[in-house]
Amino acid sequence: MAARRGVTADRVAAAALAALDEAERVIDVRPSAVAKRLGIRSQSLYAHVDGAAGLRRLLALRSLDDLAEAVTTAAVGRSGRDAAEGVVRAHLSFSLAHPGRFSAAIHPPGGDPDLEAAINRVSRPLQTVLQSLGLDDGSRVHWTRLQLAVTAGFASLVHGEQLTLAPGVDDTVEHLVAMLLGHLDAMVGTGLPATSGS
Repeated sequence: MAARRGVTADRVAAAALAALDEAERVIDVRPSAVAKRLGIRSQSLYAHVDGAAGLRRLLALRSLDDLAEAVTTAAVGRSGRDAAEGVVRAHLSFSLAHPGRFSAAIHPPGGDPDLEAAINRVSRPLQTVLQSLGLDDGSRVHWTRLQLAVTAGFASLVHGEQLTLAPGVDDTVEHLVAMLLGHLDAMVGTGLPATSGS
């Protein structure tokens, strides 16, 4: 199907991101909502994206680009533990400021080379730092999984308005950063994942 005149790929992406920012969850962004923003029929949107799956892929790519810029900027001019802290804080800040885009960025690549490249751009600054600190492949995977789980879980609780007691969530962010860096220090100091089991 030919694209409607005046509706470009960039306009589709902008409308989709606006819908994502409003919905705050990628699962709530549907092709019909994006088409409505563009003033076209849902069927006409399929000239640019391949249904709901194609829309989520588009949102994942754009959101991953945004996240990659944030974490790369945070790591520039820093090294070692200081760089790791910068990336951790950038991840947390992005997840809290852009919940929809953060949710869209958590997207398995499924063998898609464009998604794999975008995910690698996000992970490269932190992986470079962790490698420079002496962590092996397995330890880097464990720590980045922990970091993602903490970030995604905390952001979900914040945006679900589940954390209502004082003190505020900004104070909790400081504790999360300290916990993650403390775990990293333990892994670097021992050369092994810091676990309580055998």
